[in-house]
Formats: sequence, C-alpha cells, structure tokens
Amino acid sequence: MSLSSGPLRGLRVIDMSTIVAGPMACQIMADQGADVIKVEAPPGGDGTRHLGPCRNGYGAAFHIYNRGKRSIVLDLKTPGGMQVLRRLIARADVLLHNFRPKVTARLGIDYASLKADHPDLIYVAISGWGEDGPLADRPAYDHVMQCFTGFAATQARQDSGGKPALAANIVCDKITAMTASQAVTAALLARARGDGGQEVKLSMLSAAIAFLWPDAGGDLHLQGDGVDWRPNLADRVRLYHFRNGSGTFNGTDASFAQIVELLDSQTGRDPRLKTAAMRSAQPDLMKQVEAEWAEAVATMDIDEGLEAIAATGAPCAKVRSLADLVGDPQVDAMGYLRLVDHPVAGVIREPVPAASFSATPLEQTQPGPTLGQHTEEVLAELGYDASAVEAMRTGGALG
Repeated sequence: MSLSSGPLRGLRVIDMSTIVAGPMACQIMADQGADVIKVEAPPGGDGTRHLGPCRNGYGAAFHIYNRGKRSIVLDLKTPGGMQVLRRLIARADVLLHNFRPKVTARLGIDYASLKADHPDLIYVAISGWGEDGPLADRPAYDHVMQCFTGFAATQARQDSGGKPALAANIVCDKITAMTASQAVTAALLARARGDGGQEVKLSMLSAAIAFLWPDAGGDLHLQGDGVDWRPNLADRVRLYHFRNGSGTFNGTDASFAQIVELLDSQTGRDPRLKTAAMRSAQPDLMKQVEAEWAEAVATMDIDEGLEAIAATGAPCAKVRSLADLVGDPQVDAMGYLRLVDHPVAGVIREPVPAASFSATPLEQTQPGPTLGQHTEEVLAELGYDASAVEAMRTGGALG
C-alpha cells in the first residue's frame, strides 16, 4: 500500500525503530509516498504510543511521528515472527532500525547476514553513540546527547545568564531523523544508478556534531597561528526585551544605519561598523551597540517597535509560543498546519510535510496506526491464509 503520488511512491520501507529518530525518518518517507510497515513488539509496541497528550489512550505525538504507516505486531523471539520478518525484508527496498549494536547480529538480521540474499536492500542502522568505542553500548537519549555534544553549552549565551541550558525540544533526535531520511534517498538514488544496495550507518552523536559544528565550532575550525578570530554566526544575534515582550532583530548592510538612527545609537555611527564584514571584525564595538539598542527598546511597545524596525527592511520577529502559530495569517496563507480526524484520538492538529513537490505532489497520508492494526492485511499480502494467521496468533508469533 503506497500512495499514488509522491516521489517515493512504489517503495516499501520496513520500520523497526522506536521512539523518535527512526520513526520520524520513516514518517518523512511515508509522507513522500512510501509504503512504510512499522514492525512493533508485543505487548505494547512503540513506547511513545502513550506519551504526551493522549485521548482514548492514543498519543498525538505518536500519530505525527508515525502517520501514513501500517502497523504489524511480531514477536521476533518466536520462529513464526522471524519468518514473517524475513518475508517482509525480501519484498522491501529499505530496512531501518535503531537497535543497539550487536542486537541485530544476535537476531540474524544484521547487514552482513542479509546482503547476499538481498543485494538491493538499503539497510539503515541508527545508533546513539556509534557501533564502536567505549560508549557504544550505553543508552542515548536526547537530553543526554545535548549535554555530551555541546548543544547545551552553546545555549550559554550572554543574554540568558551565561549558563548551559537544554533546548526544550528533542532536537538531537529530530536532527538524526532528518539526516537519516536524506541518507536513505541518497542511497536509493545510488541504487537507481546501478550501485546496488548498501548499509547506511549514522548515530545521534554523528548527526548532532555535524549539525552543530559549522557555526558553533568557532575557533575550533581553523588550526594553527594567524587566525582572525570573529564571533560565530549565532553569537551575532540576541533577544531584546521591550516594555511588554521580547523579540529579535539585527541590522543588515541596507538597514543597519537606519536602526542606528531609529534607536539613537551613538556607537553605531562609528564608520568602522559600516558593513557586515566590518561589524564582524569589531565584536567589542558591536556589544556596545547592542547594549544601546537594548536600553532604547526597553521602554518601547514591542509591536510598535518591531513595526518601525521592520520598516527599515531589517529581519525581526516577536517571541511567540507555538499556540500563537494557530490562526497566524502567514501560517494560514501557506497552509502549514492542518486538522486531521483520527479514528481513536479524534481531531489532531498537525504540521504538513515541510517540502512540496510540483511533479510528484504529496497526498495527505493516513492517520497513525493503532497497535497491530494492519497485521492481517500485511500477512495476506505476504501470502499467509487465514488458517496460517490463526496458527501464528495461537503460537504467539503475533503477540
């Protein structure tokens, strides 16, 4: 069962992952037309099914990370469960899992065990720390990875008290998910060009480092002497606290001088700050400018102040909550949020897929599945008749 449109239509993905990174990667592929079969373990399936806001025992976040998929419950500790899994793999284009290293080898579904019989399979292994090294067997969660990789340390900004802080979001998991989904499509393209299947490995650690390093790496980039140190890109922006709210803005080459006049910044008139490149080379002067701007806006109404700043052509925005996006004219104009009717959880508001495709437009995917909802449907596609399904259910293979 794949959608009739979308760039990945006709492809089958076996999703053996749980929680966020793997499921979200596969959800992106489902949004793009792939037939994603989610293999869950008895008795409860994916642990995120009941986390966060729920209705009738069904979690809204689980729906969003698993929409468009079909759910089948298999007990891989039984011969029958493994038999079904092997039939699924034989018909799959992609297999994705986030088992800890060595677990798949014990089950006999590691890439080395499968590649001879399935030379075109794209096999994706997501881990926390990587398959080797002293931490390879440790559990990895988003907050742990935020601390280990420097993500929390990079939040220690001057305008927030200078203390490390966890992002109130599972950013490392989602970074890993997006990296994985892009890697899958790259591997599928390579296969289409005649390179066959292959194993794709990535970890939360590798994805987070690759994500953070380009702009947060700062003086760790250039090695040796003679480096002209300048602030990182993210260090050049800050929050400003108005009389009745907070927001952000910064001056571009076209707008900097106008903001300086609007906020009457004496330091900002220094000719050494004329261009972005010159301002980057004068971090101490820019700190004085930012302090003057902060003092000026502290007594201003935020809406009036940002409207005046926006009139200069400068990028700016008011600090808002996610709830503020509901009904926002820009979000509504682009249709970036939609309402879907889930048969168990009721009406759910969800984001639409971030990317659209002109030649292969995306259809709205089916709601996230209930546990084992498609077990019999998938087994029938694999050639199991009703008596065989009942025998497997009695034998515990289906949980």
